[in-house]
Amino acid sequence: MRQKATFLCTVLLFMGIVSASAGGYVVILKGGHKIPCREPMKIQGSSALITLVTGTLTSYPLDQIDIVETERYNQQGLGDALLIEELSTTGTPVPTPTPRVPLGQYTSLDASGRNPVLGSTTLPTPTPTPGIKLQTAPYPDERVVQAFSKFFDESKLYIYRTSVGTLPGYFFVQAVTDNQGEVFNALRVVAEAYNLIHRLHPEMAPKAVELEMIQTSGKAAGTFRLSPQMAAKLADKDTSVEQFYVSYVIF
Repeated sequence: MRQKATFLCTVLLFMGIVSASAGGYVVILKGGHKIPCREPMKIQGSSALITLVTGTLTSYPLDQIDIVETERYNQQGLGDALLIEELSTTGTPVPTPTPRVPLGQYTSLDASGRNPVLGSTTLPTPTPTPGIKLQTAPYPDERVVQAFSKFFDESKLYIYRTSVGTLPGYFFVQAVTDNQGEVFNALRVVAEAYNLIHRLHPEMAPKAVELEMIQTSGKAAGTFRLSPQMAAKLADKDTSVEQFYVSYVIF
């Protein structure tokens, strides 16, 4: 009887820890290590300020943190509960995303053999964000499409597709980004292109730009809906691209 009572107390304590844990925030390092925290990290310059579950404030260099995976993981609403599952040898392992379509199956080279572009027959890539996705209709103003494409090509953002956005006047971009550096570069380039077009031709510029970034495997790397003000904030370097990503990403 005493053993049962002890066991019951242990189970209740364990459940309490899991419950408290699940509401937390997890920072994921590039090596895959997960750090449970009390609250979301704060980016300050080239460092991330982290409050551990113990209440201790510490910092990590940004180049050691996988910001994309950190935000994706936390937006699933799991907190650090999965840390306990990952330590269990009997629990169900976390499923590994299955690659969908290899990049080689839907990319081609242009006539000069230099710039890879996405084929026009490619099916839209599914996204976990309802509504913000590649549409079948092109953006109606070809001048806007050409302006964005010219800026993208000059900035060496070659693997992308465009369409009309989710609302009238919205411009959509889907870019392939296979690592954190490519994610931040694509976000910066799209914001700078939108900011330039809006400043030079405000009457012609889209009302908003929707950006979806995916990996070659089809895994989401971040979705954004940029207003002219947001694009200017990033283009004018009023905020770092890392802080902008953490502040505005939608998965």
